[in-house]
Amino acid sequence: MENSVPDFVLFLGRFHPLVVHLPIGFLVFAFLLEIFSRIKKNPVLTTAIPLALFLGGVSALVACILGYMLSLSGDYDDNALDSHFWFGIATTVLAFVAWLIRIEKIKLSNYKKIQPNIAALTLLVIVISVTGHYGGNLTHGSDYLVKYLPFNTEEKTELAAVTNLEEAEVYGHLVAPILENKCISCHNDSKKKGGLSMIDSVSMHSGGKSGAILVPGSANESELVKRVLLDPHNEDFMPPEGKTPLTEEEIAIITYWINSSNADFKTKVANVEIPENITTIASTMLGLGANNNTVALPTVAKVSNELIASIEKEGFKLKELVFESNLFEVVLAPNTVVEGKENQLKAKLEKLLPIKENIIWLSIENNKLTDENVQIVSQFTNIQKLKLSENPISDNAIQHLLKLKNMTSVNLFGTKITSKSLEVFSKMENLKYAYVWQTNIEQKDLEGYNKTNTPKIILGM
Repeated sequence: MENSVPDFVLFLGRFHPLVVHLPIGFLVFAFLLEIFSRIKKNPVLTTAIPLALFLGGVSALVACILGYMLSLSGDYDDNALDSHFWFGIATTVLAFVAWLIRIEKIKLSNYKKIQPNIAALTLLVIVISVTGHYGGNLTHGSDYLVKYLPFNTEEKTELAAVTNLEEAEVYGHLVAPILENKCISCHNDSKKKGGLSMIDSVSMHSGGKSGAILVPGSANESELVKRVLLDPHNEDFMPPEGKTPLTEEEIAIITYWINSSNADFKTKVANVEIPENITTIASTMLGLGANNNTVALPTVAKVSNELIASIEKEGFKLKELVFESNLFEVVLAPNTVVEGKENQLKAKLEKLLPIKENIIWLSIENNKLTDENVQIVSQFTNIQKLKLSENPISDNAIQHLLKLKNMTSVNLFGTKITSKSLEVFSKMENLKYAYVWQTNIEQKDLEGYNKTNTPKIILGM
């Protein structure tokens, strides 16, 4: 609807939250004057009541007009909007009726026993309160007023607290609290800014006026992430001006959720790979303290820019993990080595030998890696995270990995390994996770293994 409404109308409509407080002040002031004039028996106080009522009625009328303009944006739930709208109209009408009664343009001499002035003003205050309540629901959500009520008996669905990070749901424990604090107030079932509600998984997958906000597996293409990364002065930046922006850590968590779990709402941390920086952020969020299970980072020699450039010419991407640490994440993009060119991979891996102590994370997924090639990888003794998924390697390759004493995580998805590798995994003292779904390892092979052995074997989400 917003596209069919002139911008000037929407501009004026946005003054509604400012103007709407004027009638509340004038009309409540008139009510208090009426009460105090009777208590103090001071007729001077009554002279200001008609003016307060008139100004209250006029400002209420203006607020109604501006509120109607604001409603044309289409950002609000129709049912909640109707309640607020009609009670706003009722407030305006009652304000003018109370004013007319006070100046005796409406004479109710037959009802003096009920004191028409007091009755009209009392009813007016009640209607104002109801109108304000519905307005608050539109702005903050229907549970805003009672959410923290001490004696609220409404059953709340809360996730159980976790004692270790692996038990946590990526969305429920990590992402949902961020959205609740930074997004839900403007994107709920009562107030759908941009036509978007983020109240549950169905609403989030439905998206808003700009389309889908989630592209499973690709945070860079997901509108949810793109909007929070815009320049704060961009009109599409989220949250809008006046709201607290997401921190780098919060953006990292949301990005991790979309990329690692394909924006799944039930996946647990144990079922996906988790980078070291996310481990630290997530542990802090959940109050689990510092992660004491990580391997200390080694001190290594500096790598020259010329050497980095020569390695990158082979198709590798190098990213320094900690500033001036000379410790790198090294990635060979999938399908860099194509069918019939398998010999190229050995030559490429040998190019990494001059920086073998500087490699902390290594990814060579889907690149025709062989058991023989893994012998070269086993020389990179400081590796902590290794990704060899979708390569034709067997149990023989896992034997070579025993040399990687610092390895904490290995991804072998889509390889040819069997249950024979389980015994080898258990000999890797620092290995915490082995991701082996779509291999020849089956659930029956793991009966009792994860309870009595390390690492934890992950067969899938």
